[in-house]
Amino acid sequence: MNVVQLIAAVLGLAATGCDIALTRQEELLYVWKKPLCITFVRCLFVFTRYLPVAIQVIDLIFVSMWMDGTKHVPANVSCMRILLFRYLACFSMLVLLELVLMLRVFALYDRSRVIGVFLLLLLNSRIAGAAYTMQHAFRFEAGKIIFFSHCIPAITYRDSLNVVLIHGELTIQFLILVLVMKRTVWDLRQYSHLLLSVLKRDGLIVFGAVGVALLAIGVGSVKKGTVTVFIFPFFIPLVSAMGCHAILNLQKLGSAGADANPSEQQKDLELTTFNAMNLTAWDERTFQTINHLPNVLENEIVTIHRATV
Repeated sequence: MNVVQLIAAVLGLAATGCDIALTRQEELLYVWKKPLCITFVRCLFVFTRYLPVAIQVIDLIFVSMWMDGTKHVPANVSCMRILLFRYLACFSMLVLLELVLMLRVFALYDRSRVIGVFLLLLLNSRIAGAAYTMQHAFRFEAGKIIFFSHCIPAITYRDSLNVVLIHGELTIQFLILVLVMKRTVWDLRQYSHLLLSVLKRDGLIVFGAVGVALLAIGVGSVKKGTVTVFIFPFFIPLVSAMGCHAILNLQKLGSAGADANPSEQQKDLELTTFNAMNLTAWDERTFQTINHLPNVLENEIVTIHRATV
């Protein structure tokens, strides 16, 4: 089993590396274009892209410690530490993905205070619920958790950690998808724009991918076996890819719009200055102006905004 775990950890790290390599050119072109400055969205991209590398390297170190060629099972304390680390890693990556998606929704609704407060409460409730559940589980239920060989926990689907991870995340993702669909499919149904298609497509892809990953976690908690060791190493790069591609897709669309107006080519399109209403809501640095957009698109945005107010 230790060999299988090591293979799973290496493959997971390789998957993250492959995604970084495949999107490196787009990252250099759309994220690191000059002039460089620190913005919230750019920081989100950096954490979403490179935090998984640190997570998987640490996990690989943990796994390699057990490559002693024996059937030795680490003490419960060591197993609890790696279990806590993996749950914290999963929650951290999911929170980063939620932040990216929530910023898109906030921009899509023209920085509505109601939507902003709702999303903030949603995120805070998610973090608070996860923190309380994890603290309670590891403080009061740690002694009840039984570990199989090489720290595979005998946690069932109904245990609190899995309930929070699976049901909590599915609820958040579903609400975000509903908000996106309401805006793009219903509120703006009379308008056809590539931006709306990108938002709908990315929203559905993220919801589907995260749903399948959480389903795998649920199934893995019920059916123990060798396959379960591959869930965590591939869950982390999957969430990372979803968040990074969501940012890059909007940035590519924004750069394409800027290229349509030669006079705007020298301006920094800071990580996508658009939504279907006020496109400046995507990044704090672009709150002050929508001059990055072509005049045609700017007029269209104003028209859509007036029609939906």
